[in-house]
Amino acid sequence: MESRVLWLAASVIGAFFLYRTRYRIINAFLKRPWLRRLAVSSVMRIPAVRSRMISQVIR
Repeated sequence: MESRVLWLAASVIGAFFLYRTRYRIINAFLKRPWLRRLAVSSVMRIPAVRSRMISQVIR
């Protein structure tokens, strides 16, 4: 029981820290060209995102 409470508290604190620094983490991730290329290609595989992007570019 004690370890569950401790684990839950640590998880909440970790999630809060990640939430507060989310943009720094994303920028650090996307700073590397191969990771940025991987992220963009992964997102563009989603049909709804791809069609919305294509319609915005063609406009």
